[in-house]
Amino acid sequence: MKPYFFCILSLSCAISFNVFAQTITQDFLIDKDASQSLAPDSDALDQATNSAKQILQQKNTSWKHQKFPKISKPTPNTSSSADIKLQNAPFGLIWGNSISGTRNQNVKLTAIAEKDYPYSFSATNLPKNIADFAKVDISFGQSDNLWRIIAYSRQIEDDSTASKALHLYNTYSSLLNKKYGNKQEFFTPAQISVKTTDSKGKEITVQEPAPIGNPNFLNQLKSGEAVLYSTYNNQEVGAALAVNVDGSGKSYIVIDYKNLTIMNAQEQETLDAL
Repeated sequence: MKPYFFCILSLSCAISFNVFAQTITQDFLIDKDASQSLAPDSDALDQATNSAKQILQQKNTSWKHQKFPKISKPTPNTSSSADIKLQNAPFGLIWGNSISGTRNQNVKLTAIAEKDYPYSFSATNLPKNIADFAKVDISFGQSDNLWRIIAYSRQIEDDSTASKALHLYNTYSSLLNKKYGNKQEFFTPAQISVKTTDSKGKEITVQEPAPIGNPNFLNQLKSGEAVLYSTYNNQEVGAALAVNVDGSGKSYIVIDYKNLTIMNAQEQETLDAL
């Protein structure tokens, strides 16, 4: 993934619709991605899975706002934001909570500008910290309900195979699949030149896909030639996990969460107003 995911994505993950805002808001992440269908068809679900590539394509030495990949099929929702029930969210936050309610948790919110994600903040002093993550951004949207959380790990001085980032990625992939299920992994390999011989014994050069963790994997992720991400979802929450490498060659992972129920409720309110 070139430094950019994502939303995870209209979590504008669900996300950038990279992370819906792949979100009414990010493209969900809706960049266009926010679930576009209120019915249980695969379009809305697919939204939580396309943008993750962008998560992996950033070239800056700092974390970039990510877009959320499409996820699979969110539960149709015809309720309004007023009907949203507060539920436990990652980092001790509360899905559906208001800005003031989140501040009442003693969370420090610093406003940030993020295209397609109204009322987004950098969140610190979280109720539950995870040592591997250095930065957490959250979005409330126009309805003032927390619906997206995107977390960036600490940047890693990695080796050429990106082994440290892959270890972190695999660790959190297992945990996310255990919690949300429905894992789907997407890998776009870099193409490398390999010398071989044809049927006549003549030496030729052919293009072959380079596997995950090959000797040049870090640079392939940095340039965007290789992309690795996965998505997870249950009926209420979608998450996207990606491996990224910044312009200085440091690796990190990104998790983009989106509350699909709230995302759909926000979209329903917009449709009702049209």
